[in-house]
Amino acid sequence: MFEFLVADFNTPFAIALGSVLILGLFEGLGLLVGLSIMSLFDQFSPFEMEVDVELDGNVTSGGLTSVVGWLYLNKLPLLVWLVLFLSTFAIAGYSFNYLNLNWLMLALPSFVASIFAIFAAIVMTRTIGKPLAKLMPKNETSAVSADSFTGLVAKITIGKATQHSPAEAVLTDQFNQKHYVLVAPETSDEIFEQSQQVVLVEKQEKCWLAIKFNA
Repeated sequence: MFEFLVADFNTPFAIALGSVLILGLFEGLGLLVGLSIMSLFDQFSPFEMEVDVELDGNVTSGGLTSVVGWLYLNKLPLLVWLVLFLSTFAIAGYSFNYLNLNWLMLALPSFVASIFAIFAAIVMTRTIGKPLAKLMPKNETSAVSADSFTGLVAKITIGKATQHSPAEAVLTDQFNQKHYVLVAPETSDEIFEQSQQVVLVEKQEKCWLAIKFNA
């Protein structure tokens, strides 16, 4: 069985399965030190989360928006969606090759199985994502736009922040949901130490500018 899992024709699916395991490991380790990879993924996700719009087969918006909605990319945390897609991709690919070996007694090139697995993963991600989106307790809080963080107090969790070297910070929004962001001082002569509280003042492309919080 192990030889089948790591066979050359199963390389894409072994990589996908390994990626899922690595993401799970990092998320577990991150929670132990107060760092959520899920929150970081959502912070830099290009897809705006939606809550009140019920997505079904009758998506009326066009272009990329309709595709994103159909795949539930804007209804699930990005990390959850990625794990779901990679898992279904790996399962579909392994199943396809297993059936080929047992029925046709041959192994097709990995790119052929990958094409099938991608289409199968898209359908399965959509099918599983729909009920899963309704069960996710964090959907409502994850829908908060990052732009609404202006004026909120954050606490430096890891590292030391300078203007040209941001550090990680955690904040709590109005739904009592934690978010992890990168922050840097607004001025070049200021340094934020670990555990220091700061106020977010301006969103930049890669981080937030902040000022010292005076209680």
